Formats: sequence, structure tokens, C-alpha cells
Amino acid sequence: MKKEDLKKGIRIYYNGDMANDEGLGTITEQITDKWGTHVNIKMDDGRDIKGLSIVMFSDEYLGHGGTRFVTEEAYKKYRQAMIDRLQKQIQ
Repeated sequence: MKKEDLKKGIRIYYNGDMANDEGLGTITEQITDKWGTHVNIKMDDGRDIKGLSIVMFSDEYLGHGGTRFVTEEAYKKYRQAMIDRLQKQIQ
């Protein structure tokens, strides 16, 4: 993902893991330094994720643990595709 896509105010989806719940949040800051570009995220449930490298973001949500961080838009696109697929199967 390009750093231009991950600006302050962009909504993100975090897939979670064994120790951390999934959730939605908002990028509060983007920092570029000699180690690369990082973002700080304020999760809707109050958690703060600080200094997350943008290499952790995927362009597309794939619905498995390999996709950790995506934009909320990418997550909703995947979710809608799964709903559409299910509706076709049950009709």
C-alpha cells in the first residue's frame, strides 16, 4: 500500500489475532523517518496502535489471518462480496 493512501483520518480495519480483538479505527498521524513510514491509529474501542509500519497494510482484504490491516473500504468490499455470494447460494 502506498503511503499516500494512509493519511490522517483514513478509516482502517484490523483483523486481530489470538491476543487482540478485531476492530475499526482511524489513522491519527503518519510519520516518515529514516526507518520508513509509520502510522498511529486510534481504535474505536479505545486502543491505540502506535508506530505501525505501512508494510503491515494490504491493498485487499482476503478474509484470513494473512491480511492484518486494510482500509475500512477494502474490508467492506470483501464483506459485501461474501454477502452477495451467500445470497446467490441460498436462492
